[in-house]
Amino acid sequence: MGVIEKNGQRLSTLDAWYRHAPPKKKDEHWKDEHSAKESAKSWLCAAPALPEEIAATLSSHRDVGTLRDDWRAEPEARVRIDCFRGEPPNVDVLLVGSDRNGPVVVAVEAKADELFDRTVRQKLDDARSRPHSKGVERIERLLAALFGTTTDDRDALELRYQLLTVTAAAMVAAKKESGRRAVVLVHEFATPRTSDRNARDLDRFVARIAGRAGWRGPLEPGTLAGPFRVPGEPVADADISLYFGKAVADRRPAVRAVERPVAV
Repeated sequence: MGVIEKNGQRLSTLDAWYRHAPPKKKDEHWKDEHSAKESAKSWLCAAPALPEEIAATLSSHRDVGTLRDDWRAEPEARVRIDCFRGEPPNVDVLLVGSDRNGPVVVAVEAKADELFDRTVRQKLDDARSRPHSKGVERIERLLAALFGTTTDDRDALELRYQLLTVTAAAMVAAKKESGRRAVVLVHEFATPRTSDRNARDLDRFVARIAGRAGWRGPLEPGTLAGPFRVPGEPVADADISLYFGKAVADRRPAVRAVERPVAV
């Protein structure tokens, strides 16, 4: 059966999730209609099955399909993508499972009204202002691994940095699990505050990853795009197949229908 756990502790309640795997910004993100708490509720309500929208999205692609029941999920998973000191990227939920084709790793990024962090350019400027930081080197490695490019690539610098790190984390985790498939899945919780900015940023990122594969998007809810290949080095192996998906859970309040008089 599927299990949600953190540091060996099984999570079956919201209190346990918050106690063992709290979001980095507890006061800001642990609220109804915000990604961290909505993600926890979604996974816990579905357990021991996967959240319905995630299972459906994974099953939409012939290369993935239905996961076996022995999957495991870790909230707030820290995946080290390089040897530099400091806090590694956090994956909202790291799902490790298998299907008929073997191991598959899914890095789930939960979003409600939050953006995908700052742009690569903004992160690079910040890193350059701190001479003892390894931030510049990390960005250089990410650009080389995902696009085979450098910090001179102006278009790449306008992408959202968080999408680079979660993709790298998915690839590293797949390699660790001896898998050759890594899925980056955005788990969107639609609320009245949700905008289409994330959809545009995600489509732009996937189109850049796809490169000559010809994918133009958009990435529709409930679907996976891929497989794509990237240079990989120096982050992970180049033979890992990448997939990107979006699963949407509607958290908008129901709108009551207005009753109209019936003509006689």
